Amino acid sequence: MSAMKPNFPLPEMITPVEPYWLKRLVSFIGMEVVIETTRNSLHGELQEVEHDHILLQIGTQQIFIRCQQIISVMPLYNC
Repeated sequence: MSAMKPNFPLPEMITPVEPYWLKRLVSFIGMEVVIETTRNSLHGELQEVEHDHILLQIGTQQIFIRCQQIISVMPLYNC
């Protein structure tokens, strides 16, 4: 017996991808950055960049942040 298919469309997740923004974020991998989000500011090392999220290392803690929540990114250069 085959599974019945619903007669209505199923929801789809759509994530906008901004290639220039992602390219800039990738250039900051391994650097200390300040990430301004819709909720707060976070300071840590940028570990990974994906099309929908980034991975920020803060001390021993890893934080996943959705790209849609990021307002700005500021790299901290050692002078």
